[in-house]
Amino acid sequence: MTGNGLGDFLRARRESASPSAGEDHSLRRRRTPGLRREEVAIRAGISADYYARLEQGRERHPSAQVLAALVRALTLNAEEATYLDETARPRTGLENQDRQEGPEEYLLLVMNAWPFGPAYIINERSDILAQNHFTQVLFDQFEVTDNVLRMLFLDPAARTSWVDWETYARAIVGGVRATIGLDVDRPAMAGLLDELTSGSDDFARMWSSQHIDTPRVKHKSFRHRDLGHLEFDYELISVMSNPRQRLLLHRTTSGTPPMQPTINPPRSADG
Repeated sequence: MTGNGLGDFLRARRESASPSAGEDHSLRRRRTPGLRREEVAIRAGISADYYARLEQGRERHPSAQVLAALVRALTLNAEEATYLDETARPRTGLENQDRQEGPEEYLLLVMNAWPFGPAYIINERSDILAQNHFTQVLFDQFEVTDNVLRMLFLDPAARTSWVDWETYARAIVGGVRATIGLDVDRPAMAGLLDELTSGSDDFARMWSSQHIDTPRVKHKSFRHRDLGHLEFDYELISVMSNPRQRLLLHRTTSGTPPMQPTINPPRSADG
């Protein structure tokens, strides 16, 4: 899964872009979707040869001015612009090392005190680092419970558990891509992506689309074998000391019976 992250992202966004009404359509006699490289270069005010080198990986670190011009040319949203900037940054050897870490203390405190429904902490790979009892109840119908991506794409029960599986899966994939940036080259991340790509055609399709999704309306509909139909709204929280960890807080919405509390203590992912 390693390679030309910047070029792959530019190519995917170019192929999904649409021409504007005033552009020279003489450049558009072709069968491929989206914009041509020449069209993006004209929009950005750079040479077509330089843009081609960016997509081909022969130029990997464009200036801030070029990046800003590409954001405008490809009409990227804020999340996509941030991802573009991160993929163009030079990386040090230390940044590429895998990090072994437990859940952040303050995220864990909030998770343990959350009384309204499932709460769990994930890292940039979507590994579940800690979870409360509500989460254990929610996920007890799955065989894969260590990683949200693996659960969604490699556990057969996932497709029937999430009412709108496609939308939720796409949002998780886009969120992971936005979070990891160039950490896709780290061995642990690359290994996970290889496992998912070889094990799920749907994951391969969503990952190759290069979409950066952050849902504006955070809502889940879930089917549980014992509790029936559950409706949640949810939010993601991070701390400045470690923005790569996220705490997901779920709350049952109006019309859905609340999940029953328990005296069993929360547990971390390693038991």
